[in-house]
Amino acid sequence: MVFEIVTIKDIKLSIGKICREKREAQKLSRDEFATLLNLSRNTIQNIEMGKNSTIDNLLKVAYHFDLLSQIHQGLQSLEKSQPSNSISSYY
Repeated sequence: MVFEIVTIKDIKLSIGKICREKREAQKLSRDEFATLLNLSRNTIQNIEMGKNSTIDNLLKVAYHFDLLSQIHQGLQSLEKSQPSNSISSYY
């Protein structure tokens, strides 16, 4: 069985792509979206480009797009499938 190596950068880029696609589907500019979330345009741009962002800002975006339940379900599923001490490092 071949395992695909997924990096943190891959995940950040995927999050950014989803954010951009959902924002554009709602026909919002980065400025409009930033205003709705009380964030800066630069913060939205950084998220969409897969650059560093705080978990709080990512969760604000997820909340806006009604994704918190899906994220929570995924985390619960992961939590149930792996013992808490089985991961030595994420980096």
